[in-house]
Amino acid sequence: MKKASILFCVSFCSLLLVNCRSGLVTMTNGCTKTIEAGKADNQAGNYSAAVDQFDQVLKKCDAYDAKEQANAGKAEAYNGLKQYSDALAAANEGLKVNKTSVDNLFQKANAELGLKMNADAKADFSQIIDLTQKNRNTKDRATIYAKIAEIDLKQNMYSDAMNNVETAISTDNTNADFYILKGDIYTAQNDYKNASSAYDQAISYGASNTKAWNAKIEAEVNFYQQKYSTGSNAADLAGKMSAADKKALCSDISKARSNGVKNANLDLLRASICKQ
Repeated sequence: MKKASILFCVSFCSLLLVNCRSGLVTMTNGCTKTIEAGKADNQAGNYSAAVDQFDQVLKKCDAYDAKEQANAGKAEAYNGLKQYSDALAAANEGLKVNKTSVDNLFQKANAELGLKMNADAKADFSQIIDLTQKNRNTKDRATIYAKIAEIDLKQNMYSDAMNNVETAISTDNTNADFYILKGDIYTAQNDYKNASSAYDQAISYGASNTKAWNAKIEAEVNFYQQKYSTGSNAADLAGKMSAADKKALCSDISKARSNGVKNANLDLLRASICKQ
């Protein structure tokens, strides 16, 4: 009877291999500490050190969850180093351990973006959304929608891009980067008025958001270049702008500078257009 029970358990585990693996092999404290050290290195931008940490885990740790996490961490580090082929290889190794690993899918998609494999990246991000339908971490889900919107924007699929960024914002309306992306989508369609409004929303979440200020000023300049039919020559634009438009632009340039924006083009504009 005892022998039969053992055989049944072995047979059951062979049918449900993924579930039995995590129960048969658990991560040691040493492996856990090395993984946490690698994650800390990634967080700090010490990507080469992170790769070394995760390589140690993959060499010394046999637990399936250790291998899954180590490959995801290694892929993240390689993405940070912009070694996208290596990142893709590491993420794929992690997916061999667990084909529904969200962390490895996320790093795989980011690597594919770096390799300009946009269709593959979009498919992976969509899979993550399907896998995390019940995930209460709305900020993570919002980030995925924003990533898909970025891909749509690169492919000039403006309607899809706007739908996805709006979904990101409705899921997490406190992320300034989402409003910047929304502004970028409007800018790509030469809709500078709505772009400027979106950048203003981003700035409202942090007045010192230099990325948002840079985007806003660039959108304003593009608008005025279009309005006055000028090229990129600042002096030419200055000679055609009305006093009211100069005052509006110069006010924003001054605000941008006071909030930490340092940009040679901004200084040139200020010198050419904002003369007293």
